[in-house]
Amino acid sequence: MLRVEAPSRLHLGQLDLNGSLGRMYGGIAVALESPRIVILAEEHDELIVRGFDSKRVRAIAGDFLLKAGIGRGARLEVEEAIPVHVGLGSSVQLRLAVGTALARLYNMDFTIEDIARITLQGFRTDACLGLFKYGGLTVASGIPKEFDMPDAEFYIPPVIFQHPFPDDWHFIVVTPETATEFRARREHISLDVLPPIPPEDVGLICRLLAMQLLPALLEESIDSFGQALTEIQWTIGKQFVSVQGGLYSHPSAEGIIRQLLNSGATGAGQSSWGPTVYGIVEGEQAALNSDAVLHKYLEESGIRARVRCLRACNHGVLVQSRKGKTEEHG
Repeated sequence: MLRVEAPSRLHLGQLDLNGSLGRMYGGIAVALESPRIVILAEEHDELIVRGFDSKRVRAIAGDFLLKAGIGRGARLEVEEAIPVHVGLGSSVQLRLAVGTALARLYNMDFTIEDIARITLQGFRTDACLGLFKYGGLTVASGIPKEFDMPDAEFYIPPVIFQHPFPDDWHFIVVTPETATEFRARREHISLDVLPPIPPEDVGLICRLLAMQLLPALLEESIDSFGQALTEIQWTIGKQFVSVQGGLYSHPSAEGIIRQLLNSGATGAGQSSWGPTVYGIVEGEQAALNSDAVLHKYLEESGIRARVRCLRACNHGVLVQSRKGKTEEHG
């Protein structure tokens, strides 16, 4: 029996939606301790999948077995999964976790990059591949524009920064439960329909990243980190107003973020397409206080939402072998 564990993530922003320097996207993301993916795998002649997300896992596994040339099936038990389409990275993390489970199960000499080339064709991986491998906070460089085509070869963006997250920094992660029209159609939205982000906004994002957010992480200055994060999020959010209907994808997000900032969070934003939003605080007591204030606000406002107080996950995918040995990547 093989056990594979992979973290979820918060997507903190993209670097360049202009592309005039020849590269597009890039991304900033941080791995979370929960929710996570846990898959148990054992050899089997047929493909049998049980547990969470079984239909999707079966499709991913069947495709991987075929493309990897593995002439057998597998018995997969998905013990834990990341909620789908809420901004926590379920699609990419699940594909990589399934591919990793099958590759390790049959002793295939595949790197995580090899697994990505099989499982993520057609995806813009951004910082997610680096997070799967390393955990912590990861910044990816983006892709050359010639690879930003439907039929282009899959390109793995280099990781240009990775660092553990301070243990005493907590994320208050809020996922509104009410479905919206945007959430239902988000998979069909292409970034190509958006006008290029102004180069001065790209310059601001990159300056905030290099001159404030990353130094603040290294120096463990949460106030400076939070300020940079909020401004990056606001600058990027302006770009998506036409498709989201506002800076955020969920009607309640703006009020939740305002409440997070008013209750002690040094920074806040939306993860990916949402609807999940988050704030960052320092210390367990500050996290508990912010959590309590937020719960009161949600109850008084009649907003149904899942609230989690989470630390970052400072390791990548974990693979536990039959002999109980755990392999940690990165």
